[in-house]
Amino acid sequence: MPFQGIYHLTDWILAITLAMARLYPCLLLIPVFSFHELKGMLRYAIVVIMALLVSPGIHSALPQDHSWATLFALYFKEALLGTLIGILLSIPFWLFESVGALFDNQRGALMGGQLNPSLGQDFTPLGFLFKQTLIVMIITSGSFLALLQVIWDSYLIWPPTEWLPVLQPDAPDVYLKLLSDTFHDMMLYASPLVGLLLFIEFGMALLSLYSPQLQVFILSMPMKCLAGLMFLILYMPTLFYLAGERNLQWLNFSTTFRLLFSVP
Repeated sequence: MPFQGIYHLTDWILAITLAMARLYPCLLLIPVFSFHELKGMLRYAIVVIMALLVSPGIHSALPQDHSWATLFALYFKEALLGTLIGILLSIPFWLFESVGALFDNQRGALMGGQLNPSLGQDFTPLGFLFKQTLIVMIITSGSFLALLQVIWDSYLIWPPTEWLPVLQPDAPDVYLKLLSDTFHDMMLYASPLVGLLLFIEFGMALLSLYSPQLQVFILSMPMKCLAGLMFLILYMPTLFYLAGERNLQWLNFSTTFRLLFSVP
């Protein structure tokens, strides 16, 4: 009897770790969970608590004659799937962060990293601001629950013990359209700011033709920063409205999953 209890405990540990294999890369990629700020045991405690919610279903579906090779293959598959889900759910955050990065790059805020690549990863102030603003909107509007529901629905659409799901016939077209809409919206949202700064650069280039002694490169950066930030104050309500529209898409993300995979 004691050895039988240990055997059942081993199955529960396998079920919990199999759930963690999908959750950890997914939560690590999604900025709303702030796993880059949470360090140590707190991060793993959150993953374990969330894994406990889905572990009973995984425990009941575990094969009785599983081998270690099969388990490691399932862990690897779950880690890849968690990465894919994390990428899909992080697209709106990366979209608005890229809008701020394009603006910062155009106004010269990233000039130090371009002149000296050894400085490391570029930090975009406006990109960070837009991403944090979207996180606040998701939490305050209730879309955070919809985000969690997408993660839970992924266990129904693609169970951890299943190797391959049943793809919908038009799944590749749906995925490519999702990526296409993301890049299209990124350029569309950033185009007013970037267009204004390009117009200022064009005007400074014309000015340098009539005054060659003028240091156009030095003067254009503060002018672009000042004009761009003043325009950003007027453009922010529109940008936040677009972020709210993007926020509503979290409610339909489970529908997007069902367009990619057949639900058993």
